[in-house]
Amino acid sequence: MEKAGRTTKYKKEYCEDIISYFNIPSQICMYKEEYFQNGNLKSKTPIITASEFPTFQGYANKIGVHIDTLHEWKDKHKEFSEAYMRAKQLQEKIWLINGMSNLYNSQFAQFFGKNCLGYKDKQEIEHSGKLKLEDVL
Repeated sequence: MEKAGRTTKYKKEYCEDIISYFNIPSQICMYKEEYFQNGNLKSKTPIITASEFPTFQGYANKIGVHIDTLHEWKDKHKEFSEAYMRAKQLQEKIWLINGMSNLYNSQFAQFFGKNCLGYKDKQEIEHSGKLKLEDVL
């Protein structure tokens, strides 16, 4: 139930819409064409670029709401929560493909992975020998 005087902008169609917004090709292939002086095609070289990276802020802006509204809908509407998580998976796939293809700035890719997707640097600590209780205290 909504608060008095406040109507929700939520629509069930947003579940499909958010998935469509994030379900884009990771990369775009364009071609650089070179021609001979007589106008005949000399070469056609593929140039791969990253697609515009879809964000939840961008989707919120597209439908005219604040990002916090998406989080509220995710908490209130099970179907939207599931669609949101699918959208996040699609976003992660784009990030992985373009990050591994070196199409993103490495600092951006690392920052986004850690801060938005929950990735961490793995730290392994090896210990050999006996540990005394007073060493821990």
